[in-house]
Amino acid sequence: MGKSSLIIVLGISALISTMILKLNSNTSESLKATNEMFCKTQSRLISNSGVEIFLEKLKADISLLGRTINNNRLFNGKYDIQISGVDSAVTIKSTADFMGYKNTSIVNARADKLGIIAPNSGFRVATNNISNVRINGNITISGHNHLIGSTVPIPGSQSIPGIGVNNNSLVSTIISNINGSANIIGLGNKTSVSAVSDSINWFNYANAVVSNPDIIINSSSDLNNAPNLGTSASPKVTFINGDIRLNSNKSGVGILVINGNLEINGNFNFTGLVLAYKNSKIITKINGNGKVWGAIVVASSDVDLNISNGNFGVYYSSQALALVSGALQTRRFQIVKWWE
Repeated sequence: MGKSSLIIVLGISALISTMILKLNSNTSESLKATNEMFCKTQSRLISNSGVEIFLEKLKADISLLGRTINNNRLFNGKYDIQISGVDSAVTIKSTADFMGYKNTSIVNARADKLGIIAPNSGFRVATNNISNVRINGNITISGHNHLIGSTVPIPGSQSIPGIGVNNNSLVSTIISNINGSANIIGLGNKTSVSAVSDSINWFNYANAVVSNPDIIINSSSDLNNAPNLGTSASPKVTFINGDIRLNSNKSGVGILVINGNLEINGNFNFTGLVLAYKNSKIITKINGNGKVWGAIVVASSDVDLNISNGNFGVYYSSQALALVSGALQTRRFQIVKWWE
């Protein structure tokens, strides 16, 4: 009986030992498979990120076309980039290496140059609801056509309304809240506020513009660190994300998009198109002696318009809009095909 018990115990012990060895073997295989899956995934992430990184770089520097850039470090791995084609048909090949595991991503993309849309008034209010309007001070909003830098209309040029709104009820709302020496001039009556129509979804256009900014301003310190917001030789798309106060004598050329409350207290001058949009009090306060040559558009479900004090001026300028349209280099790359 003792021998039988011993044989049974030894048998069970052998069986358990075999099972433990098998489990250890399975664990090692699992660890190996897990490590391999991690390395392959990491390599794939690196190659895909490389494509995205160089699509962004290509927007700002089209001279990257035709180049090969090797040994770019990312996520403790590296990737090589090859860029070929023309801006309307770009191919980017990204080959990543992470711990000896390689992955290649290839993308075909097409560049669409960002265009500018000219509004049909000097100050276009594209909304069906204006909750608060107060236009005071020595403000000039002119729908007469001006040369850049001039406050005198071009003789014989075609004029558009100073302020354009969606319907006649908003015309009355704005006119009844113009006080002091505010000067709203342009096509039509002495106080040039008119209902205008267009098929442009200004909110969607603003979203398309901010999807591809050259300059992003999230704070006053960002603004102070930017030498300018574009020049005549190199117009820029600038996105101001949040409330901002423009106190300096900074200037800009291009398209300026604002998502937040804008307060201008200095001599800020801008040439081109200013777009204020989203769920904010679009223009809260304008003081100082700043000028805009081109046009301003506000687009929101509800606009709080408060323009007060100072000698701020908005001067419609087809020349300014044409300058920006012709010289703006910003591109958006649309991905046509992607494979690995």
